[in-house]
Amino acid sequence: MREGMKTLWETMASNSINNPKCSICGKDKPKVKVKHPFKDEMTEVVAACECEIKEIEEFKKLQKMRERKRQIERILKMSSELENIREFTFDNYKVRPGNEVVINEVKKAVDNFENNNGMGLFIFGESGNGKTHATAAGGNELIKRGYSVIFLTEKDLLSRLKATNNYNNHETFSDVMGAAIGADLLIWDDFLSSTRLTGEEKDWIFQIINGRERAKRPIWYTSNLTPEEFQSKEIETVLDPKGRTWWRILNNTIPIFNRATNYRKEQVMKRVRGL
Repeated sequence: MREGMKTLWETMASNSINNPKCSICGKDKPKVKVKHPFKDEMTEVVAACECEIKEIEEFKKLQKMRERKRQIERILKMSSELENIREFTFDNYKVRPGNEVVINEVKKAVDNFENNNGMGLFIFGESGNGKTHATAAGGNELIKRGYSVIFLTEKDLLSRLKATNNYNNHETFSDVMGAAIGADLLIWDDFLSSTRLTGEEKDWIFQIINGRERAKRPIWYTSNLTPEEFQSKEIETVLDPKGRTWWRILNNTIPIFNRATNYRKEQVMKRVRGL
């Protein structure tokens, strides 16, 4: 080890005599005085040129960006397979009476995402009134801006966590739970679509909510709850007997009621003959 250090030191000392040029700008490399590792004296050695340091920093930055891109793509691949979800944008969102506040709040959440401090959204209302489209449009916009976003329906999330118990399953528990907690944004679609949750499922839900809260990562929930259900005592205790999880959710989100009616139902009824 000592011989190796001597060789390195001799090389540095030799460079200081030869006045090596920077391979980028062609100028003489700067020299600095450092303490000799084996002698009580200062010696002049060659240091890296500023442009070489800048190139190294740029390379590190590029590597970091590439790793970030890989992370975004890896998390996105774990999203639920929702029909046309990648095509949902703010431009093709159908603004109708009652849903204006929803799309405006989602846009604000996107623009203020960097400083959200873990504050998410809880959008509830009738099925088919544009909740999923609004949150997916916001998520797709954030992906364009370099954030990692995962779209998960509650049914898909719980079934995939349960499936990790199977030996031949291609996903591990850590894969699914890690993506749900680690993504910059989790869009949790159809939250509380099932009020008959097992104790294990309730524990998984708590782990995700707690993990994201501790990391100050927001969750955007969509739910088909009615205003009456949203304010009921029954909904408070779905996830735990004392309602702690429910109030933790609401403490970390902006609740928004989507007053719009079911668009899909309206479109179907327009095609009905004889009414």
